[in-house]
Amino acid sequence: MNTWIKANDYQLIYDHLLECVQHESPQQVIERFRALFLMGYTYPDRQIQEAMDRIVTGARVADNFRPFMNRCCHILINRWQSRPLLQDAVPEFLAMLQTPLTMPAGGLSRAPIVRKLRLLLKDYLESEAFQKLQRLVQFFQEDAQDPAQIQQNGDRPLATLIRRYPYLYNHCLVGEDTTPEDLRYIQDFQQKATQQFEMNLSQYLTSEFRRAQGHHNIPLVKNPTLLSAEEVRTSIQHFVGKVDGRHTYRDLASQFQQRLQRLKSTRDFRDAFFHYLTDTTADLGRGRFRQRFYQYLETLPLFQQPQPLNEFTIVRTCSQTLNYLVVDSAQNPNHLVFVDLLNNIGTAATIGLLLKVVLLSKKVKPYLEKRFAILFNHYQSFSRGKVRWLVNCLEHFNIAHVTHFGKLDFSFFARW
Repeated sequence: MNTWIKANDYQLIYDHLLECVQHESPQQVIERFRALFLMGYTYPDRQIQEAMDRIVTGARVADNFRPFMNRCCHILINRWQSRPLLQDAVPEFLAMLQTPLTMPAGGLSRAPIVRKLRLLLKDYLESEAFQKLQRLVQFFQEDAQDPAQIQQNGDRPLATLIRRYPYLYNHCLVGEDTTPEDLRYIQDFQQKATQQFEMNLSQYLTSEFRRAQGHHNIPLVKNPTLLSAEEVRTSIQHFVGKVDGRHTYRDLASQFQQRLQRLKSTRDFRDAFFHYLTDTTADLGRGRFRQRFYQYLETLPLFQQPQPLNEFTIVRTCSQTLNYLVVDSAQNPNHLVFVDLLNNIGTAATIGLLLKVVLLSKKVKPYLEKRFAILFNHYQSFSRGKVRWLVNCLEHFNIAHVTHFGKLDFSFFARW
């Protein structure tokens, strides 16, 4: 019986907020939300206040409150976001949610409920669900700035660059509570943004190549990246050229995949995989990386006892390698190995090392994108200037991504 009542309480508040946001001004709705979810004792509608009290004091409130709160926020934000004249209410609403509470907790009779409500609210504001909500709002409101303008705004948070990196959208913007409408918009924008960057990069490289050949009447095309012209040129040559003087990254992956058919055990695969990743990058010997990486592979459970090689082993090894090379998880965001690689072999070669893993098993491409999303989320509040190293990584991966997984052929520019 209690579960049935609680389910009705949730729906009662959803319907109430939907009714309010459709018929009242944003300022009125924001004040309503403040009274119901923050103050906890001044709400004018007694039926709604009693429903909220039952939710807050419910047996499973610790599990249910985050998704409940997230949906309530989305009900308001989706309505305002879809109407240009009301969009300014969204940042005002988010600011209100994060305003420190200085008002008293109400009368003695309500103090326990109000204190619990505020603890639940604090828990939600510190959750990944709320962070995704903030990033989604940022995504909707951030204009697609010209790269030159972005360079001049180095003090703005890293989070404001989210539109530039479509491969992060699924991990930084989409959650369990993402509405179907938001999901369709994000997926559509993701496809268009990827295609647009690919086209812009191709046009820029073509223009630069022809101008370098002496065709100075060619219109100047803007650099679509946040890298310098020389960095773009180096990046392109690295990702589509002969990485070891003889083979491209695609060649090396293809050769290794053919070799896999002759390997008989997981231990044979471990040694071959180690050499596949490390042999073509001479500078990997610095900082004892090769030794530490081999020791890491030896510790993986898959290689503790010889067993037949199969696709699961390959995919699992690749995903665990990305944990080691980039970052393990949001709960353990240690990325010292990644920073060490950047310092020793440079950004393009480091991204190339990760590209080798993905080309061997394309199933782990979303897994690599998730590693970058973890780093992006970890540093999202930092100014762009303070995490320039990470911006450079994301920009280089943008180039690596379109040159290996896009529709256009960039191999011509390897001879530039």
